[in-house]
Amino acid sequence: MPSAPAQTNPVKIASEARFDLVSTTVKLTNGAVLTGSGQIQRPNWSGVAEQARAYTASFAVTPFAWNEFAVRFVPLADGVVELKLMGPWEEAATGVPYFQEILWDALEATGTTLTNGGFERMFAAGRNVQGWQGGRSIVLRATPELPAAEGRNYAYAWHNRPVTTALRVTAGTPVTLRVHARASLPPGYEDMRRLTSHDSPAHVAARRFQRGANLGNYLEAPRSQNWGAKYSEADFKAIRAEGFDHVRLPIAWHQYAGPGPDFKLSDEIFSKADFLVTNALNHGLNVLMNIHHFDAFTSDPAAHTNDFYALWRQIARHYAGTPLGVAFELINEPKDKATTVVLNPIYAAAIRHIRDVSPRRTIFVGPGKWNSITELAALKLPDNDDNLIVTVHCYDPFYFTHQGASWTKPATDTKGIIFPGPPPTPLVPAPSVTNNQGVVNWINEYNTQPTAENPSSPRAFRGKLRTAREWSDYYGRPVHVGEFGCYIGADAASRARFYAEFRRALGEARLGWAMWDWKAGFRYWDDTKHQPAAGMREALFPKP
Repeated sequence: MPSAPAQTNPVKIASEARFDLVSTTVKLTNGAVLTGSGQIQRPNWSGVAEQARAYTASFAVTPFAWNEFAVRFVPLADGVVELKLMGPWEEAATGVPYFQEILWDALEATGTTLTNGGFERMFAAGRNVQGWQGGRSIVLRATPELPAAEGRNYAYAWHNRPVTTALRVTAGTPVTLRVHARASLPPGYEDMRRLTSHDSPAHVAARRFQRGANLGNYLEAPRSQNWGAKYSEADFKAIRAEGFDHVRLPIAWHQYAGPGPDFKLSDEIFSKADFLVTNALNHGLNVLMNIHHFDAFTSDPAAHTNDFYALWRQIARHYAGTPLGVAFELINEPKDKATTVVLNPIYAAAIRHIRDVSPRRTIFVGPGKWNSITELAALKLPDNDDNLIVTVHCYDPFYFTHQGASWTKPATDTKGIIFPGPPPTPLVPAPSVTNNQGVVNWINEYNTQPTAENPSSPRAFRGKLRTAREWSDYYGRPVHVGEFGCYIGADAASRARFYAEFRRALGEARLGWAMWDWKAGFRYWDDTKHQPAAGMREALFPKP
């Protein structure tokens, strides 16, 4: 795999590639993704006038394969558009971006002329390539370990050192760009060991966690609050009868812990959790329990790592005698300072604590940024443990799935978004988001793009799930989608279509899943009617 040259910015493996399209004179419109897992949108950090003349595109990449991505846009006048190949923007500290280098190759274009898209034609002394500009030498020679996508060369760039070229465009003539990219590895990087067995303890366990439901809005709530959900034995009977094979239990264990250093858990929380675990097992359901909403830990991992370990030592001891159908998930949706890189060694230590008392227990581990699929490239699991399953979450398309949700206001205030788009009548953004250019741009694309290219369509998640599958195949680690779903703020028919398409995409990617949630705000089950919500059974458990 390629290694990045030495430099001073903090280094991180990129999970996304980025390129910008910018013109000083030509307005661009109808930006759309044609191939690959990614998006094309207006650069909302620019002024409104500048945004009309620009797009920024980003897409998932890995360090172990070339990823293809294609977009289309339409210029509204004759002129020149600059194509800037670069890397993602992510700050290590205020104003200091990570060095995340991207390799580029095999670029093609229609509707314009792209010179030397394979970076094969060199100028004298081999310092630069025809048709492209960069701050210094921008080309690397392919090696047997890293062949080019085509030919013998590929270019490299990162956010602060883009590689650029000029595209001459014609008014009204669509331009299609097709690119290939992959992430570069930092110098001296030791990659996670690839497991070759597809019958490891984790793979065997993964077969028990194929179709799950989250029991939300109960034990993840603060101890003093009631979020409205209670569960009885009747729920577990219904969950099993509907066709689910496991339940995921979000639990805020830390809310029931005493002071440090022991962080002793109360009998109350074990009693409540035991009721759920026992009923699930009695009705043939496997169980995945996690630590949920431990915000003190995710905000400052260094200050609360020992508390985190103390919780897992107690949980592991308490459930050491339960069947292996009970699995542990270390932490739900790590965020803020709990980045994937920060968590890797903490995860390894927590796993050792659990293994001391429960050596055969299956453990689920997830990347940072709210268990984002795009963070998989940074996740490093212990090489000597083959009973780990990786968990990821996906709520795309977010403005559809969370419309009307109070905890994501005001970005999700616009209601009436259907799935899939576009709507029969253009939707007007809610007044509270008119100053949020990113949301406004998304709604504009939702109003105008055909279904195959619409941001409120399966395109929003299908590519990401494929990326998770590719990562799983490469490293030999099972991947489970622990959360996905649509809030009841969307209309029932759109919700059903969304769940059906998401379930279909999960099947194509061969990924186990747990939908959010059984009977709370994203409900599968209508507790008042004692039956599935409209269209949900047909969406998740269609007849053959």
